[in-house]
Amino acid sequence: MSFISRELRPVFEKTISPLVDLLSKKGVHPNLITLGGFLLILAGSVTLYYKLLIVSFLLLGTGAVLDAVDGAVARKTGTNSEFGAFLDSTVDRFSDSLPFLSLGFMYAEEGEPYGTLLSFLALVGSFGVSYTRARAEALGVYGIGGAFERAERWITLLLGILLDLIPLALFIVAVGSIGTTVQRIYEVRKHMGRSGLGI
Repeated sequence: MSFISRELRPVFEKTISPLVDLLSKKGVHPNLITLGGFLLILAGSVTLYYKLLIVSFLLLGTGAVLDAVDGAVARKTGTNSEFGAFLDSTVDRFSDSLPFLSLGFMYAEEGEPYGTLLSFLALVGSFGVSYTRARAEALGVYGIGGAFERAERWITLLLGILLDLIPLALFIVAVGSIGTTVQRIYEVRKHMGRSGLGI
């Protein structure tokens, strides 16, 4: 777990606890929360394409919060399941990609090659971070960390949208994600011993 995630998680969990309690009492199923968060992120990505930055910030931010709430509701109500975890992880990958795809298309349409490149580098780096963890766990290697994980990506992107500094945010996400991917590859190699490549 990254430093920011480790430090902010207790504060964030305390902040969202009233929402978790409300949704739990209302009997809202965690899978429905997962899908609701995805739809908000989809809408936020569409408005981002049209440069409605404040609307996009609110939609994406709310969607990201719901994405974090679904697991807490599942644990609180005892409705957590293997399928729910699978659905959540799968939807997360789509949710992570949508804002970067939206920005990539926007910059491409405007003839901005650097913005387009940064958008897709951020997208590729984000998938690299997620994939290395999933593949490591499939190989029996758990607990690999990284300096720039999902929380950092979302915080950086949302701040970039709010402050109208999207290219800078994309640059940070791209560099941070690719760096974290390399860091995780190194960690897995350490756990598993030297590879056959002799590197």
